[in-house]
Amino acid sequence: MVQLNLSIALEKHSEGVRAAVFENGRVVSFYLQNDAADLRIGDIFLGRISEDRLSQVGWFVDLGEGRSGFLPHNRCVKHRPEDKGAFILVQVDKEPWNQKEAELTEHVQMKGKTIIYLPYSGYVAGSQRLPEQVRDSLKRAAAAWCVDNEGVIVRTAAAKQQLQTLRQEFLNLKDQWRNVEKAASSATQPKRICRQLSFLGELFNEHHFPEHCTVLTNFLIAQNEIPEGASVRHLAETNLFRSLNIESIYTHAFASKVALESGASLVIDYTEALTTIDVNSGSMKIQKNRDEAIRRINRNAAREIARQLRLRQIGGIIIIDFLRMNHESDRQALLQQLIHETKPDPNHVQVYGFTRVGLVEVTRKRQSWGIQNQVMSMMKNAAHR
Repeated sequence: MVQLNLSIALEKHSEGVRAAVFENGRVVSFYLQNDAADLRIGDIFLGRISEDRLSQVGWFVDLGEGRSGFLPHNRCVKHRPEDKGAFILVQVDKEPWNQKEAELTEHVQMKGKTIIYLPYSGYVAGSQRLPEQVRDSLKRAAAAWCVDNEGVIVRTAAAKQQLQTLRQEFLNLKDQWRNVEKAASSATQPKRICRQLSFLGELFNEHHFPEHCTVLTNFLIAQNEIPEGASVRHLAETNLFRSLNIESIYTHAFASKVALESGASLVIDYTEALTTIDVNSGSMKIQKNRDEAIRRINRNAAREIARQLRLRQIGGIIIIDFLRMNHESDRQALLQQLIHETKPDPNHVQVYGFTRVGLVEVTRKRQSWGIQNQVMSMMKNAAHR
């Protein structure tokens, strides 16, 4: 595994915090946190079922203080939860997005640096970033720690630790879960029981808890919110992004059009259901060896699409319209390149291939709030004016 030099910039502004993640000095992703947002990925709530008329697909859950979420049928531990009015422990799996409810799950995850403890899920898995032999060995060891319906996910960072260290983290996370259950048992109203990670902690979690990371910030961070491995530098800059020369990159990431080499471009459009990315030859004049020119444009486009998915935090279903290629071998080579380019992405990206009409279908796990969400929110607000 290649060791990346990771750094994070956190800038406080009037509505919240924006973050930029750098790998080897190059900005690779932007994240946004709105101060008004009160439901974040990983939050654990004692909820109360408030609506069961949609029991074929899921249930609405009252989370207290005017908050609510939706529990899909396939995210329940049992075949279905109890009837309307019953209390259940749930975790935020996806934050509220584009006027949609937060998505909840009963399959709680207690996240550690090397281990994720699963109280109810009943399976053992390992990071695909681990070498196969190491992954299989660690999975066998971790399986022996589980009882009843417990499960565990072995993370990438586990490869560098002794088994005893991993087992101790497993036990610590198990204790944390017992504390959650104890707090929930004494509650009489829906409420948040636990917030596992701060905004900075969630960024560390998404990037597999790097051993070392420089954090630049223009505001003070509470000591208990600073993850292990973070070296924090406070800079008295009102606009930290501008001082780091990334404000223009951030601004351009809101634009629909992305320029490629030789006059070609991408056009990125968001809808409620999916994101479309159109590859245009634009002003590029294709005269000699048309097939090779199209291959070159599509290769450049695949590279830039992988970059934009991370930069803008594009999630959900993504449909890509590459320039048409006549040979199946060229299409397969393009898919392999797209898979290769998206492999470093910390969020899971699945490339499904070409549809019958020649479009490429991709999914990317939607997690943190980013530029895609912000653009959709701005479009929604503009439509209501």
